[in-house]
Amino acid sequence: MTDPATQSMIRTESDERAAAAGYRYDERTGDHVCEFFERYLYHTMGVHAGNRFTLLDWQRDDVMRPLFGWRKPDGSRRFGKGDVFVAKKQGKSTLAAGLANYYLVTGGQRAEIYGVAHTRDQAGIIYREAAAMARTSPQLNDRLKAIDSQKRLVYPGTSSFYAALAGEACSRGVEGINPILVIIDEIHVQRSRELYDGLAYASAARPNSLMLSVSTVGVANQTTIWWEQYQYAKGVLDGTLIDLHRFAYVAQADLDCADNWEKCGQVEQWRKAMPSLGHTVGEDKIQDAYNEASNSPAKQNAFKRYLLNIPTAQVEKVVPIENWKACIADEPDLAGRKCYGGLDMASSEDLTAFTLYFPEDDEPAYVLSWFWCPEDKIADRERRQLAHYRQWVEDGYLNETGGARIDHKDIEIAIREICDVYNVQEIGFDPWNADAVVNPLLEDEFPVVSISQSMNAMTAGTQGILDDISEKRVYHDGNAVLTWCLANCAADQRDDGIKFSKSKSADKIDGAVALAMAKGRALAGVEDAAPMIF
Repeated sequence: MTDPATQSMIRTESDERAAAAGYRYDERTGDHVCEFFERYLYHTMGVHAGNRFTLLDWQRDDVMRPLFGWRKPDGSRRFGKGDVFVAKKQGKSTLAAGLANYYLVTGGQRAEIYGVAHTRDQAGIIYREAAAMARTSPQLNDRLKAIDSQKRLVYPGTSSFYAALAGEACSRGVEGINPILVIIDEIHVQRSRELYDGLAYASAARPNSLMLSVSTVGVANQTTIWWEQYQYAKGVLDGTLIDLHRFAYVAQADLDCADNWEKCGQVEQWRKAMPSLGHTVGEDKIQDAYNEASNSPAKQNAFKRYLLNIPTAQVEKVVPIENWKACIADEPDLAGRKCYGGLDMASSEDLTAFTLYFPEDDEPAYVLSWFWCPEDKIADRERRQLAHYRQWVEDGYLNETGGARIDHKDIEIAIREICDVYNVQEIGFDPWNADAVVNPLLEDEFPVVSISQSMNAMTAGTQGILDDISEKRVYHDGNAVLTWCLANCAADQRDDGIKFSKSKSADKIDGAVALAMAKGRALAGVEDAAPMIF
């Protein structure tokens, strides 16, 4: 008969099997780690800095107690590996830092603890928090010594240490280590399978060792380490996988939020993914983020992944393409109307794009576009049934030029002719591979400007055109190649920037990049034309 303490910890089919096999929950060991946190550790940042650490319900009852309290029949710890997936700003790194300190002082002689992240800077996050905890604790400060230059925390009394490792340095290997604890921070960005496997095998060699990942979910990609671990954890939780020695905790909103933006705004969904909501981050901040993302498809994917802990598609398409298609319109009278160009030469063996963006004046904004491709590439795409290059040529949306490689002279001549027809104020161009077309234009004093493809240089134009499309305030002639490029677009994003990403996108996006440059030059032109106030 299962004792009450063990019965209270049975939550999955694997737990049922473990109990039937004689595994038991030991309240004393389950509470021991919790008592360590709340007796010896202090908060080091924010409004709680200086206060004793108080575990939240989910940290205590859903992670710490089951992770450390479950025991095998021989008394050793049940779990050797574990995964904790929870939204951002929920105290994952703080929890990991506390565990590092716990293992340092309870792990016995020559305990080795490692904190692993993709980059050295990321690996330093847990180290800095662990070191700060040690310094602010009267009981730990006398025992533990932080060596900031090495990102190393040591306990001289037992010759134990905590060290930060970076996945980007995996070439040095992990042979010879014998860890009792390995914490992997943000496994969704971990690229080194060699490092992961090496640490897994090294951890397994030591009794009562633990390899624990703490992370937010990433982009759904079956080839990545994080995806394998996430799917395994989900399988353990839903009972489709039975593993008595694998711990899993996944906090996330309902998966149908991926296709239901209105549901993403419900507080109960936030709480499912953010069990620390109201403690580490306020509802007002999440509401602000939701309101902002409601006006930007590019930010909606980020909201779902980082705050709802829902994996997003491998290719995070950022353009609301139905809005774009809804704005097809006959070309208006553009004679004399100011416009700005964008030129993306891309590869000399594939697609080249040139766009004109006519800013809104008395009429709505309008876009025209031209595309060129070598004949051999068109034939190759047709043979492999990739896109519709041949049909686009027949429809007049795509121009054949050259055989195996683009004929740059054809493009130069075409741009000259376009500038004769339209009032082009400036042409922004990606400098890569553009010399053969741009240099003759420069010699004849055409208004061409080199545009770095950096985040800083591309954000204004990229965000500007995304806003135009989202609000259906830009019209176009329905060029099918440009529509295809926009539909392919994924983006590189950070808090203060966004740009279309060729490496992440489903296929060619040269037209979208050219359009973003044209929009960026238009915005710069408006700023330059603004009256100056002294």
